[in-house]
Amino acid sequence: MTPLVHYHDMESRDCLARAPLFEGIEPALLDRLARASRRVSLERGGVLFLEGDPGSELYVVAEGAVRLYKLSGAGQETTVRIVEPPEIFGEAVFFQEGTYPVSAVAVRYSALYAISRSTFRTLLADEPFRDEFIASLVMKLRYLSGRLHDLTAYDVEERFFRFVRAQCGGALRCSIDLPKKEIAAAIGTTPETLSRLILRLRERGDIEWKGKDLRLREGLWKDLGADD
Repeated sequence: MTPLVHYHDMESRDCLARAPLFEGIEPALLDRLARASRRVSLERGGVLFLEGDPGSELYVVAEGAVRLYKLSGAGQETTVRIVEPPEIFGEAVFFQEGTYPVSAVAVRYSALYAISRSTFRTLLADEPFRDEFIASLVMKLRYLSGRLHDLTAYDVEERFFRFVRAQCGGALRCSIDLPKKEIAAAIGTTPETLSRLILRLRERGDIEWKGKDLRLREGLWKDLGADD
């Protein structure tokens, strides 16, 4: 599916101002960045780019959610991250000309703002901006390190509840607007294994899940060692 492209400088500026990477940069730089950006719209399931595609743009999520994933040699998808507003992805192609290391597909209708490599390199000449960018990359490396630790240190049930905790906070009821397939990928398992896990948790009385509405039993977070 080919992305639809529109230009909206004011909307772009508001979106970029909320992104952690650009938060606090000088208004003149932000205006310049907004004018150079382009809006990309994707329907659910729309592919933004595939692993190995030539890359020249960074993306800021304005609306919706985008799943970043890699393919194994056997063709199995492993979700690296699900990015939501106002997160940024695609930075890797800004250091040198190359290809995207992951694939990006819209989880639901999504709107993004794309910034070209040439524009971004001009901004990197500004020292405060460059320092903020490097700090953002360090945070992302820490996130990926934690993600790898989760996949190796926790079993699938523990990973599921860590995912729910991230989505719901300490609440006992919340809405999860992601297909079960995407949730399975996010916790590093198969949809079949996730279905069996959910059935087991229902039989135990730990959860009730109808449509998007997820309810957890009273005291569950305390039993799992998490504060309410």
